[in-house]
Amino acid sequence: MYLRAFLISLLSLSYLSATADAAGIAKVAGEYGSPTANGRSLNVGDDVQEHDKIVVNTGNVQLIFTDGTKLVVGEHSTLVVEKYLMKGGNQVSNFSVDALRGTFRFITGGSAKAAYNINTANATIGIRGTGFDFYVGSNTGVVVLEGKVKLCAKAGGCVNLNPKCDAGLTAGNGAGRMDSRQFANAVAHLPYLQSQAFLKQPFKLPVSSCSAKFSDINNGPGNKSFNAPPPPPPPPPGRSPGCGNDC
Repeated sequence: MYLRAFLISLLSLSYLSATADAAGIAKVAGEYGSPTANGRSLNVGDDVQEHDKIVVNTGNVQLIFTDGTKLVVGEHSTLVVEKYLMKGGNQVSNFSVDALRGTFRFITGGSAKAAYNINTANATIGIRGTGFDFYVGSNTGVVVLEGKVKLCAKAGGCVNLNPKCDAGLTAGNGAGRMDSRQFANAVAHLPYLQSQAFLKQPFKLPVSSCSAKFSDINNGPGNKSFNAPPPPPPPPPGRSPGCGNDC
């Protein structure tokens, strides 16, 4: 009898552990196109779990985590939620993501800034309470809209970036601020600086501070031919941004 009770208790603990492991750490607040997490389709209201590999081929997916952090994974992008450890009070002690490729927007939630850790193939992004856009390719580029960011190249060298469209780039064996030509090239990889039409309101940031940079690029010596790229294309026919299963 005691053995039977012990086995039932053990099975119950295993079930509870499995349930906890499968608990959602974020919900899809908006999407269009064809985002997936570990191969399963993501629609509005769906959960995202720790260790999910999120892939967006067309469109975007907009996630709100349990600590209030907001993340947009844009077109042609891949990201893995590597670690998400809650410590109570809707805060996390360790929130780590690996941004593998593509374009992203990150807005911190209610957790301590030291808890956040963003890695790319060639950079780490340290957060000081912030909202910023970044892209990952052969280099990593960051444009800070609110708060502050410390961008460090994995090969060595860091740059501290301030709010209101301060922009940084990893290049060669270091990191530094973008010049006007680098910023012009970066804009093509950062669609939400150009148009936020396909983002839900909680994911929008003040981008007007970048307008002066666009103007400087257009009017600066040697840059007359630059024009900001057009906004992202509309959603596929028959769908509206973030409509999920209601489409």
